[in-house]
Order: sequence, then structure tokens, then C-alpha cells
Amino acid sequence: MELKLINTIIDKDEVRTIRFLLSNTVVNTKVNKATEEKPFISNVGTPQGDSLSPVLFIIYLEHALRDIRTNISPPTDIERLLEFVKVEEVQKALERHRLFVNVDKTDFTTLSRNVKDWRETKKVGSLIGDKEDVERRQQLSTTALLKLRNI
Repeated sequence: MELKLINTIIDKDEVRTIRFLLSNTVVNTKVNKATEEKPFISNVGTPQGDSLSPVLFIIYLEHALRDIRTNISPPTDIERLLEFVKVEEVQKALERHRLFVNVDKTDFTTLSRNVKDWRETKKVGSLIGDKEDVERRQQLSTTALLKLRNI
């Protein structure tokens, strides 16, 4: 992703911070669990596992989705909206931004406030309902902390 592209989404200070975080990145390789003793400086992309990678992906995805939204005008009627959203159309639009959708792994969920447990629906690792998600994360962290008690 070009840093010029993100100027349309985040401010100059944030871009400067990202540039700083990506500059002089030293990478070490592992082959068969043995660390290579020849680190090198990488000036392309972000290293695998770097915490900045998902943030940059979200920024780039937002840019692509803004482009899609400007080119399509969705219907207001919910039934027509469900017919309107076709994975193939979104897939083609994302491919213009070099983002590729694995249709076999795509999960479709229809959310409705009429359905009793809509807040318990999990997407991208989080529950849709804020309160429910915070409670779930508290339970997970408490369980992890209790496991450390024996150490």
C-alpha cells in the first residue's frame, strides 16, 4: 500500500508515525526453527506478525470500500438490499484494489433486531453486541489469568 493512499483516510501525524515505524526495519529469518544469523533491513511492506500490518490492512480495505460505495447506490428496501449485495460484484470491485476474496471461506450472516440473539453473533473475533463482547473478553482474560496461578 502506498503511503500516499492513506493520506485520504488518516491525518499527517499518523502517516508520519507509520513511516517512522516502518523505517529501518531489521528482519531476521527462521528456517526449521533455527534463526538465521544474517539480519537484513527491509524497506518494503511490514514484517509478518507485525502489529502494524492489520491496522494498515484495515485502512487499505476502508479505501477500497469507499471506492465501492461511491460506485454503487444500494436500495433502501431491506429485501431488495439482500438481493442487491452480490459477492461477485464486491469481489470484482475489491480485485481492482488487489484484494482477493476467497468465496469458499466467505460467511454470510443476516442480522436483524427481530432475531433474539443478534448481539451474540461473532464476526472477526468479536461479538456484535458491545456489552456482550466486553463480558466475553473479561471471561477469557480471567480464565487466562487463573491458568497462570499454577506457574
